[in-house]
Order: sequence, then C-alpha cells, then structure tokens
Amino acid sequence: MRALAWPRRIAALLLGVAFATTSVAQVRDDLGRSIAPVGTGKRIVALSPFITEAVYAAGAGAELVGVSEYSDYPEAAKRLPPVSGALGVEWEKLAALKPDLAFAWKDTLRDNDLERFAQLRIPVFVLSGRRLDDVPRTLRAVAMMTGRPPPAAAMSFELRMTKVRVANAKKPRVTVLLEIQHRPLMTIAGPHFMNDTLAACGADNVFANLPGVAPEVSWEQLMARDPQAIVGAGALENEKDFRDRWKDHPTLRAVKTGALIYVNGDHFYRPTARLAEGVESLCSKVDEVRK
Repeated sequence: MRALAWPRRIAALLLGVAFATTSVAQVRDDLGRSIAPVGTGKRIVALSPFITEAVYAAGAGAELVGVSEYSDYPEAAKRLPPVSGALGVEWEKLAALKPDLAFAWKDTLRDNDLERFAQLRIPVFVLSGRRLDDVPRTLRAVAMMTGRPPPAAAMSFELRMTKVRVANAKKPRVTVLLEIQHRPLMTIAGPHFMNDTLAACGADNVFANLPGVAPEVSWEQLMARDPQAIVGAGALENEKDFRDRWKDHPTLRAVKTGALIYVNGDHFYRPTARLAEGVESLCSKVDEVRK
C-alpha cells in the first residue's frame, strides 16, 4: 500500500501545479455573466460577511482590502475597513481602496449597483449564496477568480454533507418550526440554505411553503401546525433565553416534550464552510427528538 501512496501524492501535487499555472479565461457568476479572473496578488473587496469568509477559506484573505459590515470571521477580517452595510455600498470608500475585484452578494444588489461598478471600472463577481450546495460552489468560484486551485474546504464540505444526507435519508421525518425571531415570530421560507440544512437532517420546516424569504408567523398558525420541534440559533450564551421564552407556550407539543433545539448561530446563519459544523450539530439534536 505504501508503494502506491507516493505516486498518488505526486499526481495530486502535479494536478495542483497544473491548475495554478493554467489560466482560466472566464468564470460565470450567479447573474450568468462571464468575468475574467484577476489572478493572485490583486486587491479584493468582499461585500457580504459570508463572502469574506469564503475569500479567507479560498486562501486569498491576505489580498482583501475592504469588507462589508459584520464581517467578523476570521479574526483578521475585523481589522479591515467596511465599505458596505445595511444602507448599501459606500461608493467613495470603495473607490478610494482601488480594488481590482469586488465580490458582491446577489440579494443585496441594488438597481444601479452594476452600473456604478462599471463607472468605477471595478469588475464585480456576483454570488448567490442561497442554497446549501452554494457553499462549495462559492469557494471554488472565489478560488478561480483569484488564481488559486480548488480549496480543500470545498471538497471537505461536500463530503460531510453527503455523509449527513446518507445517514438521515431513511430516518422518520421530523416537523419543526425554524425560528429566526421570536417577537414577532418569524421563520425562513422557500428554497434557502437553512431549510436545506433541515432537509439534510431529515427535518421539515412546517412553514417552508409561506411566501417570501422571512415571513412572519401568527401564533394561531403555529398552534394549528404544532411541529414536533422548535429550532433556534444564536450566540451560545443566549440559549437559556431561547428556552425560557418558549415556556410561555406550554400547550405546544415541542414545548411539552422539551424538543427545543438550539444551535450556534455562527455555524448556522451564513452559507460558509463553518455551516458543516452547524448541520452536524443540528442533525444530532434532531436525532434526540426522534428518540
């Protein structure tokens, strides 16, 4: 077996060298546009926290010169100047940084943003980040745009998600409320990576069919659907508050049985490589509800 190991390692190294030295002419972004990679050593801005994480995970963090508000992971991201936030892109700050490439989130693009990028002559690569499978796709796209081989984090994420899906495929389904805000009570609906994580664990959000992305849910609707479990996420120190709030609704099945699932928000609220940890934690807690 050892005799075969070295040829495989050499082959893998050669594949990495081939990728690094072969230029990619164009990469298609999530708006369907073909964008030319900028290569290594260029100035990059990331206009969403999940994209900031992806840039670091792809090995290009040292080339970041600007980020979006709330880009707090890894630690180095906190030291970079924010150039976008809830009110949109701060164009003067962005222009002053003279980036060679901007990565933007599709959901936060405004009507004239692409035109503004064009006026500033800043290439912008738009990423969707809406589904679980977008995580490795985003990592690979960032790597290609910055002249790097596919990051190991992308394959690792896919392998972990495949393992989770296979392990839970034949288990009994569990109905849940996915709570993202308590008052007013709000959930996530439609095709979304948070609902994908539930599905991977063999669980179903009972409000996934509501219109919109983050619809409000009435207490009457919740009582009518009465899910087996309630899933919340946030800072670990807030778990007790999450559980205490639900004590006010003792007639709900999930409250009666103590099926209140809480996961680390840092591993759940962003479509990044860290989401794998959130999915695995969620699945183990859904299994407890099944028992």
